[in-house]
Amino acid sequence: MKLLTFEMEIINEQDGYFVHSVLHQGKQTEFKFNPQTASFKIDPTGELSEIINRNQDQLMKILKTKKTATFYPGFRLGFVITDGKDVDIFNDMNKIVIVNRTTGEDEINVVESGKTAIHQVFTDACYLEKTGRSGIAAIIKFPDDNYRLYSTGSKAKNNCHAELEAVVAGLELLKDVDEIRLISDSRYVRKGLTEWMHNWKLNNWKTSNGNNAKNVETWKKIDELTRGKYLEVAWVKGHSGHFENTMCDLYARDAAGKK
Repeated sequence: MKLLTFEMEIINEQDGYFVHSVLHQGKQTEFKFNPQTASFKIDPTGELSEIINRNQDQLMKILKTKKTATFYPGFRLGFVITDGKDVDIFNDMNKIVIVNRTTGEDEINVVESGKTAIHQVFTDACYLEKTGRSGIAAIIKFPDDNYRLYSTGSKAKNNCHAELEAVVAGLELLKDVDEIRLISDSRYVRKGLTEWMHNWKLNNWKTSNGNNAKNVETWKKIDELTRGKYLEVAWVKGHSGHFENTMCDLYARDAAGKK
């Protein structure tokens, strides 16, 4: 599934509806959205309108999360749509999401299982609120089934940031590898890598409300470390007996407990 990039601007307001002008590859269309009622209207004719209509759920998610104060003439926002995205399949946490960045144009796909001979990196993190200390761990599983462990303390001040630091550590260990499967128990990591990051980058690392994305510097590192690579993103439930995830958790906790 290709990622399609759009630019939109609110051009005026009519009876509670904000008229948005949308541009994509030289084509233009308009739609109306009422933030109070979450009502959406668009002329169904035209190629660009057809693209927006078949991916309307993705656009509506962006519009519904925008704060009311950001609806005014002149407000501009870039957004990315995964063309033909099946939301239910995409949100199935048992599926693997492929982020293919090898062609110059990022593509997203969802599969039941990924490649067999691939480097795998398992990551986890721990943030101890009482002490304010964090620990991260990454386990590399090579295609020949050998392992490499890395763990250390982290300066992260919350669990989400620590999870990202663990991902950075794992990706840095595989910086010379082109095909990687990342396995994490963090939904924040999965959503960020497969959905949010594309939109943040398009808007100078800001959210749809114009605020800076959280943990932006670490996300920029992840963006750099995955550029030009084939990445499979898998999620596992934490504390479910998964061997590598359990080991990462234990080593991250140990690292967080050390002064």
